Amino acid sequence: MQSFLKRVLFAVLLALSVTAQSQQPETIETHYESGALQSVKSYRGSKLHGITKEFYETGEIKAELLYRVGKLFAKKAFRRDGNLEYELKYEDGKKQETQIAYYATGELFRQHTLINGQREGLEYDYYRDGQTKAERNYENGKKEDSARGFHSNGKLQGDWIFENGEPVFATIFYRSGEKWLIHSVFNKKGQLDGVSKEYDKEGDLMAVRYYENNDMVKRVRVNRWWGWLFLFDDKMKKLIMIGLIIGIVIAIVIFMVRLRTR
Repeated sequence: MQSFLKRVLFAVLLALSVTAQSQQPETIETHYESGALQSVKSYRGSKLHGITKEFYETGEIKAELLYRVGKLFAKKAFRRDGNLEYELKYEDGKKQETQIAYYATGELFRQHTLINGQREGLEYDYYRDGQTKAERNYENGKKEDSARGFHSNGKLQGDWIFENGEPVFATIFYRSGEKWLIHSVFNKKGQLDGVSKEYDKEGDLMAVRYYENNDMVKRVRVNRWWGWLFLFDDKMKKLIMIGLIIGIVIAIVIFMVRLRTR
């Protein structure tokens, strides 16, 4: 009886060992015609499983890929200098990809995320020294909410508001940080198409710009004594002008009446 049980136990252990060995990933190497290592791939059966590495012919790592039973779950691609070029992964059935771009001289230029091929979340641009140059928010591939640009000295250059991919309001700043331009009138194509206000560094209205299809067609300097009128919309300006005219007429009438009573 004991001998029989030993044989059964041995058979079970042998079966488990064979099964475990069959599930162990198999590593296969490929090479360039020159003989240099091109890739190291891990298989389980006939399907890729585990880490796959790809190399440039000169030996630098080119990509790392993670497979699970033939399905790609993540990938990192590298430049020859070792910098990450892009990274993608799949989460909850969505393809999430982080793309990174560089200047020709190697410094980081831009970084953004794609969800199923569309920009999503914050996108960053950088100066060569690593400072943030711009940041933009995306939803479903379109700019949405805030987008900001920065001067190379770190001060805010522009603050834009987007709705459904088109700008609806923008404030532009001097390099020293003071407010310079206010853009509030855009057409359906997202082009400047109306009146914009220009300010001096003391915060006083300095000029009014008139735009048509993104082109400035006229710029009118504003006198500090009546420039405050341009702070109101057209309807309010008309009411103010009517009030001023009525006031002037009343003043003239009163003056004429007083002259006659003398």
